[in-house]
Amino acid sequence: MSSQLIEYKYKDIYKFLSIIQDSVEYDVSFWNFNEEMFVDAATKFNKTTLLDIYVTTTLFNYYHNKFKEDGDCIESDEIDRWIEIMKEYEIIPAEEYDEDADDASLVWFEKNIAYFEDLFNKISPELVHILFNDKQFLFKFNSLVQEIVKDEEKNYNLPWPKESLIEDGTIKRQPIPKWVTNAVYHRDKGHCVFCNRDLTGLVNILRQSNYDHIIPLKQFGTNDPCNIQLTCEECNKSKGAQLKMPKYKYQSWW
Repeated sequence: MSSQLIEYKYKDIYKFLSIIQDSVEYDVSFWNFNEEMFVDAATKFNKTTLLDIYVTTTLFNYYHNKFKEDGDCIESDEIDRWIEIMKEYEIIPAEEYDEDADDASLVWFEKNIAYFEDLFNKISPELVHILFNDKQFLFKFNSLVQEIVKDEEKNYNLPWPKESLIEDGTIKRQPIPKWVTNAVYHRDKGHCVFCNRDLTGLVNILRQSNYDHIIPLKQFGTNDPCNIQLTCEECNKSKGAQLKMPKYKYQSWW
């Protein structure tokens, strides 16, 4: 399917964005997530990325806890705002809300759990579109993923297909699809993320592009679009299987 222009619907998207950024910054790992979806996204390139899964589950977990802990403090106008947001995404929730009832806000949330899940699934592409541009965020996010794949504490019992792993428990390399390399090339503006060397071929046709795993597969990285970056051949070879934070440079608009 070819790329399409998609309209942002929710103008306060940065409120949700800050929740995801803070969660990654403070090492809030995946929990209460679909394990089969996680394994599928980690082992082979999917357009529903690990970051999509993280966004939807983290937002749901965050607001479920918020309604549980702050239910008595949530006023009816905040419920009205949620209903307004859902309608922007063509979701019609159950609007029955009795603010005089015990745990009224939590009861309303749990009555509308399916609608909240639908909402966060529809918001996710907007957040991923923004976060995919932040290479330092992606490094930290993929470090969270790395800990799950590595699972030294044996906290997870994920259904890894035997054919997707090699003997040391790391994930087998998969060919990177063209749609992934196109996205990464445009995100990184045709420049190496480490030395900023121009790889567009407009100035120097001798430079070779390399698509590199941010967290290497040998370090329990994944075959996920959000774990791929553009490097020159020299930086790719010198990095090898090491962990190395990309440099974040940008050109001023004026």
